[in-house]
Amino acid sequence: MTTVLNKQSTKDSVYDGLERALEDYKVAALTKKEGKVLFDFITDVKKIEQNYTPTVLSPKKFFFPQEEVILEYTFDGKVSAKTNPEKIVLFGVRPCDISGIKILDEAFSESHGDPNYLSKRENSVIIGIDCKSLCDEDAFCYKVNSQNPESGFDIMLHDVGNDYSMTLVSEKGKDFAEKYFDLNVIDFSLFAKFNIAKKEAFAKAGGPFEDLDNLPEIFEENINHKIWETEAERCLSCGSCIMVCPTCYCFDVVDELALSMKVGDRLRRWDACMLRSFAEVAGGENFRKEVENRVKHRINRKFNFLMKKHGQSVCVGCGRCVRACLADISPVTIVEELTKTSRVLKMEEINNNLYLPEKVTIKKVENFTENEKFFEVEFDSGRSLGHDPGQFVQLSILGIGEAAISISSPPSFGDRFEMVVRAVGDVTNKLNTLEAGDHLFVRGPFGHGFDNKIQKEMEGKHILYIAGGIGYVPLRSLINLSLKHPEKYEKLSILYGCKTPSARMFKNELKYIAEMDNNVEIIETVDNAEDKWLQHCGVITELIPKIDFDPCNTLAFICGPPVMYKYVIEKLKEQKLSTHNMFVSLERRMKCGVGKCGHCQIDDIYVCQSGPVFRFSDIEDKEEAL
Repeated sequence: MTTVLNKQSTKDSVYDGLERALEDYKVAALTKKEGKVLFDFITDVKKIEQNYTPTVLSPKKFFFPQEEVILEYTFDGKVSAKTNPEKIVLFGVRPCDISGIKILDEAFSESHGDPNYLSKRENSVIIGIDCKSLCDEDAFCYKVNSQNPESGFDIMLHDVGNDYSMTLVSEKGKDFAEKYFDLNVIDFSLFAKFNIAKKEAFAKAGGPFEDLDNLPEIFEENINHKIWETEAERCLSCGSCIMVCPTCYCFDVVDELALSMKVGDRLRRWDACMLRSFAEVAGGENFRKEVENRVKHRINRKFNFLMKKHGQSVCVGCGRCVRACLADISPVTIVEELTKTSRVLKMEEINNNLYLPEKVTIKKVENFTENEKFFEVEFDSGRSLGHDPGQFVQLSILGIGEAAISISSPPSFGDRFEMVVRAVGDVTNKLNTLEAGDHLFVRGPFGHGFDNKIQKEMEGKHILYIAGGIGYVPLRSLINLSLKHPEKYEKLSILYGCKTPSARMFKNELKYIAEMDNNVEIIETVDNAEDKWLQHCGVITELIPKIDFDPCNTLAFICGPPVMYKYVIEKLKEQKLSTHNMFVSLERRMKCGVGKCGHCQIDDIYVCQSGPVFRFSDIEDKEEAL
């Protein structure tokens, strides 16, 4: 890059220069084919369309074609790379597409530079034409600040009437302009007038997304937002949004043999993460099988994952995906909804409600074991907790402190909710001295539990619950919910292990479940048997092979002491159950419950926000997860 140079030239001079450049370059520009305006190679500058209409495909196709040969080979062992770029001029590229080219330049240059892309870029001259106003009702370049690119081009033309003001930003652009255009000293008054008019037009269209620079953080905060589900319900997984995107660069690689079977080509073709087959691996497993996960991945690439990498939104707001989508899914809708939710959450914190607990009254207390007690409590305000199975509350005793406690009752329990507490610290030791009628304080519910999405995924499947010790308590809320309508599932299998028979939770319930018929079964085991114990004796992993299940139609829900997890997961893997079909509920020390104190952090994940319930495939590469 050089210092920006400003010049001016008449429009006639620019088009005459392009005519002369046709002798040295292939020139691509906006032209009309079969009634449609698109970027294509021209042989006559008179065929260039003067009025811009958003094209279906962006100019990225000249540097990253829909299909290209990257390797040629013969079966006698000769292999050669295929990089023979032509010298091209790409004329009339608009700012949003130039912003897209800038992102592709960075992506294909980093680490091992891509020779096919970079050789084409090296042999190209990009001449942009600046936009004076918004080009289309679906465009939203102004929301992501892509209407004013500073790189990704060699020459930018600004329409100032009979002339073009020029911004030259590279040696290549300067050399081209000096050779083919009649350059004059720029009239800065005309240039300033153009910029003022442009600024006013885009200001009228609207400003950038609120908190644009903070979108990665906002997306991380809203990984489980309901909008992912609502948008995914409409998505057809056709991949159209990806195929027209100027910044998507995923591809597939295939071999094609000639009819002679003696020579062949290796090609790369555009691919789309919105297609179901994109994330399939050997054996047929798919780590992004659900439509919701694909929608979430696609939008997160633009405003989260790659935005962190490139330091700017990787959606350039061209509007192509909106125009191409048959389901009317728009990134704008998603970003604005997540930003709105984030703003509400921040306001709640500002209003000092974040750490303010509510008073509850203990309605029932029952001794379960030597160390655990059962509590049934009710809000004094009369409201219901409104929790998902697997969530937790921050329970406090004023003067003693606060502790995170799992909710053991299902959501439909009414105005009361239940907890089982083990006396292991100041708060829980004090709690175990309280009786019915005493008061506590509660914040919550908090965390990501077994939400509606997971519950919907469970339907029609064999559900395998694996609980160890007090780990039965967080699972009980989901177990009881599923036992209300066992006909929704292929089968419900509950494996429960404790150290001794006397350490078991909810003994009466366990007996009731054991007497259920049809598709419900429960198998218990203890480490150390006592007199009259007639069931299995041994570790819980020994029970897993006793369950007959189809790994392709089974979901496992696991909760117990930390040491149990890795052995249970390994045993399930031996039974061919994928980690995508395993859910774990993690136990961590939580002081705030809202991702602030840092106690529960695993790498970039806060268990109190993204968990405690996780699909295991989402966290299995996290060193501190288990």
